[in-house]
Amino acid sequence: MARSIKRKSAKGKRYTGMYFESDGSECSAGTFDSEKAALDAARDAEKMVTQGKSPANLRDAGRATFAVVAAEWLAAQHDLKASTRAEYTNLLAKKTRARKNADGASTAGLSIAATFGARPINSIARKDITEWVGALVKAGKSASTVRHHYFVVKAVLDHAVADGRVLDNVAVGVKLPSERTVVNSSPGVVDDPDMFLSAMQVAALVDATPWPCSVMVHLAAWSGLRAGELCGLQVGDIDWPMNPNGTVWLRVRRTVSDTGGELTYDTTKTKGSNRRVPLRSATAQLLRDYLAEHPRADEPTAPLFCAVTLAPVKPTGKRRADDHGGEPETAAQKADRQAVALAALSVAEATDRLVLDWTAKLRHQTFYKAVFRPAVLRANRLARESTTTALAGDQTDVLPRQFKFHGLRHSYASLCAAAGLPVEKVSQYLGHSKTSTTLDIYVHLFRTDDASDDMAALDSMDTPKATNVVPLRQRG
Repeated sequence: MARSIKRKSAKGKRYTGMYFESDGSECSAGTFDSEKAALDAARDAEKMVTQGKSPANLRDAGRATFAVVAAEWLAAQHDLKASTRAEYTNLLAKKTRARKNADGASTAGLSIAATFGARPINSIARKDITEWVGALVKAGKSASTVRHHYFVVKAVLDHAVADGRVLDNVAVGVKLPSERTVVNSSPGVVDDPDMFLSAMQVAALVDATPWPCSVMVHLAAWSGLRAGELCGLQVGDIDWPMNPNGTVWLRVRRTVSDTGGELTYDTTKTKGSNRRVPLRSATAQLLRDYLAEHPRADEPTAPLFCAVTLAPVKPTGKRRADDHGGEPETAAQKADRQAVALAALSVAEATDRLVLDWTAKLRHQTFYKAVFRPAVLRANRLARESTTTALAGDQTDVLPRQFKFHGLRHSYASLCAAAGLPVEKVSQYLGHSKTSTTLDIYVHLFRTDDASDDMAALDSMDTPKATNVVPLRQRG
């Protein structure tokens, strides 16, 4: 039976709640300022014992550190893709280097390992999770990055609950930042105009990209494939029709993942991502011409797009001592400086600098830094220097300066919507598992301001309708 023991201390009277474990031993449920609080704690502990949850055992099990429980959780995930396991391993690992925030301070101290790794799992409170999420947001981490980190921590705490180390998951209910692309937009909606290119802008970007990467950029904009899916394409994934005038289809069956520095083929993001995407005639012809130059075009399992690197000496620009106010150069600033230097090359010069390895898979990160980012800047420079475009001499960029490769997927959705394709088809081609996902992301693309048919139907409601009833002649 629960009881309390009165104790005297420098702070006055204190009460310790006592309860009995299942083995008959008497244990403390904690010391409190009031006898009622002590008895309540003791009764709660007794109730846990009757439910087979020993508070003493719970305390012992809860002393395990977050890092230990995280390792147990990761080991118990038997159905993870190799790339996902590598990603979780990286998120949970200690960081010796990390990106700097807007103030130039390292964010390594905000990593999961630095924040929670050494702490006993039962010492982590909801307040700790909330403050950590807030610190990540303040450090400039994107909403998607914050949410990704949080969900890993929440999963580890779920595992701790299932193992009887803690009673409740303190991460449940923590408010997270929403992914918004423009001010006052809805969470999850992609509606920033800078994330969508017109057909003319796509052409300008393709023209500014060295071959053979220009083919992949074109295909990305006119097929909507994700970066990993494009890198995972093989020569045999193009379905050429028997009828020369028939539709050419692209089979999406795999992605490329970076696992421990090694590129490997992996499954697609979801089951719905396994799909066939039709290609317009201009894109199909571009692929025919490309394969005519592809040295392994007769090998169905050969990578459709090969590995690319830059030949030395790489033009990376020179950093002046007064750049960035004399402060250390961040990784983002260095990457931008190098992209500007590469963008100064002509398309022909950029093509000559590419080293192609047709036996290896394309590493997207290398392609992005060495080819795509400079191509965006080069397209703007070429448009300003051109004497045949409306932008000649204009300082307005033809492409958004910070345009990202994933924006080509968004552009494909926009082009499909503008062409009048139904949302069901667009969703299928994008590889979304549900049409509602497409509408959630691109709701503004499929919204129409033309309600003339609807209003015409309403107008007809107050128009007298002719009757087909013929009145009988009245008898005199």
